[in-house]
Amino acid sequence: MSAPLLRYLSPLLLPLLLAACQHGATESADTAPPPSPPSLSQELERQLGEGDLAAATVSFKRLQAEQPGPTLETYQRRLSEAWLKHGEQAIERGDMSEAATALGNARALMPRAPALSMPRQSGAVGKP
Repeated sequence: MSAPLLRYLSPLLLPLLLAACQHGATESADTAPPPSPPSLSQELERQLGEGDLAAATVSFKRLQAEQPGPTLETYQRRLSEAWLKHGEQAIERGDMSEAATALGNARALMPRAPALSMPRQSGAVGKP
């Protein structure tokens, strides 16, 4: 009795076995590779967006050393403007030490920027 039963079931078992093997292969192929670490420019963009200017300055210096090019001017200007804005906010809060540090960082990035090199009559930073 088992021989005729095995003869009828064997054609059904083969497709099930093949389907199970294919399903296992597609599961391993569906898993995505781990994400690659962000590039220096992506990291700098993120830090600027979050307002983490100290880390952005470090990333900018690394980017400047590793990948010099024309796109650095844009990052340099944006970072300098962010430091300038941070310094203006510190002045508004009355934190002159923080303002001096921030404005010094901005001046180090863009020494010829008019907003950073013009002497101020009243001692307050003017709006551009």
